[in-house]
Amino acid sequence: MKKIGIIGGLGPLATVKFMELLNKDLNYLEEVEIIVINDPTTPDRTSYILDNSKENPLKKILEMVKKLEITKCNVIVMPCNTASYFYKEILNNTNIPFINIVQETVNYLQEKKIKKVALLATEGTIKSEIYENLLKEVNIECLIPSSKKQEIVSSVIYDGVKSNKDIDLTNFLNLCDNLKKQGAEKIIFGCTELSALKITKKLDDEKFLDAMEVLAKKTIEFMKKETLENN
Repeated sequence: MKKIGIIGGLGPLATVKFMELLNKDLNYLEEVEIIVINDPTTPDRTSYILDNSKENPLKKILEMVKKLEITKCNVIVMPCNTASYFYKEILNNTNIPFINIVQETVNYLQEKKIKKVALLATEGTIKSEIYENLLKEVNIECLIPSSKKQEIVSSVIYDGVKSNKDIDLTNFLNLCDNLKKQGAEKIIFGCTELSALKITKKLDDEKFLDAMEVLAKKTIEFMKKETLENN
């Protein structure tokens, strides 16, 4: 049986929404098993990136990788943008193919010939510049919200989605409109909590690019290829 291994719990709602995205397209693929290691006790990724004296989440992430290895899954995915900060360490600790949500999102933008984007993400993702560095490599300009505007994004992520509360999105949607006016062809939802928000609130506007949707599609493509090659 073909198996998809998911590093989950980063956060839990995003993991659930990611599985929903997978199941939409996997229903016609027989014998594909989804295995989730869901550990919500993993230390906060942003806290560590902003202050390396905080507890490092890498140990917990690698523990989940090793548990997935035991299942002999065909591929490992991690629906968390901020944790992609540890991408190289994950690759160095497993021989199982690992699909990087950030890299695949940048690949998608390059394929679509997008030249200017805006990034909405956690402070950790912004500080790490994991998106910006990859976007620069393919000559895509990236708009980042000011510190004051980042507070709006962080509030939606932490006070809203992570806290499971329905908060006012007026300022957030105004921010998105302003980024569009500044020339952003796409606004990257570079946080899976924002991805979950997009699904829950049905934010289907063409200006948004959901990194988690990109990861789900790439995972499906990988499994289709695995199925065809082994039939």
